[in-house]
Amino acid sequence: MFSALRPQPSLHLALQDPAGTQRQVEVAAKIRQTKRVTDLTGEGGASDIWDLIRDEETQEHLLRAQTVEYGDQVTLLNVPEFRFSSLEVESMLGKAHKHDNLVIDLRGNPGGSVDTLKYLVGGMFDKEIKIADRVGRKDTKPEIAKPMHNPYRGKLVVLVDARSASAAELFARVIQLEKRGVVIGDVTQGAVMEAKHYEEKAGVDTVIFYGASVTEWDLVMSDGKSLEHAGVTPDEIRLPSPHALANGRDPVLAHAVEMLGVKITGEEAGKAFPYEWPPE
Repeated sequence: MFSALRPQPSLHLALQDPAGTQRQVEVAAKIRQTKRVTDLTGEGGASDIWDLIRDEETQEHLLRAQTVEYGDQVTLLNVPEFRFSSLEVESMLGKAHKHDNLVIDLRGNPGGSVDTLKYLVGGMFDKEIKIADRVGRKDTKPEIAKPMHNPYRGKLVVLVDARSASAAELFARVIQLEKRGVVIGDVTQGAVMEAKHYEEKAGVDTVIFYGASVTEWDLVMSDGKSLEHAGVTPDEIRLPSPHALANGRDPVLAHAVEMLGVKITGEEAGKAFPYEWPPE
C-alpha cells in the first residue's frame, strides 16, 4: 500500500513500549527511482530480466521452510507459506521422521496453494482425508487429500495466530476435527474462500501484465461449518506478551516444545526462526 499504490514520503507512528511509555516517531521513506518500463527480453545487454530473477530467488529464500531439531525428541517445522511441491513436503517431513514429536509453526502463514495443503495433510495421515467440500455457485465437490507413502505418525502440535489464513487455517482445523494433534495460539483470520487467479496481458511490443483473483468456492468442513469470517479457535489460546515480543522471546513455541517433553526457554525459542529482513 505505502510503497507501490500510494507512496508516502514518511510514515507517522505512535509507539508504546511494554512499560506503557509512549512516543511519536516520523519514519522517512527511502526513495528509489525505478524504470517506468522494464525490458524482459534480455536483448541489447538489458539486465532487467536478471534483476527480476534475482528478486524471485531472494523471495524464495525468505519464504523457505525451516526445521530445527531438539535432540532426538522434537522437530520444529516452520512453514511460512503454502507454496511447496509434493517432493519438497516429503523432504520436510523426512527430517521429522527422526523424532517422535513434531511442531508445525503456521503463525503468520497467509495460505497459498491448495495442492501444498493436500500434500501436508496427506503427510499426517495413513488414509484419505476429506479436507472440505468446495461449495460453488453451481455444484459441490469434495477436496480430498491422499496419504503419502510414508506419513508422519508421531505426536503433533500446530501453532497458529491471527495472521494465519486460508490453507493454514484449513490444515489446523483438519488436525482438530480428525483429533490428530493439538492446535495452540490465537484465533485465525477466517479467510478461507478459494479463489482462482486469471492472468492477462495487453500490448504487443510493450506488454503490460496484469491479473485478477476471483473467489469461486466456499469451503465447508466435515462438521458442516465454514471457517470464513469465523477462523479456527485453538485448543489452547496462548499469546506472547508485549514484553516477550519486545525482547525477542517466543513463550508460545517454548510451551509447545515443553508439552512434547523438551524444556527450552522463551529466549531459545525466539532464536529458532529469526526474522530475516529482505534486502533493500
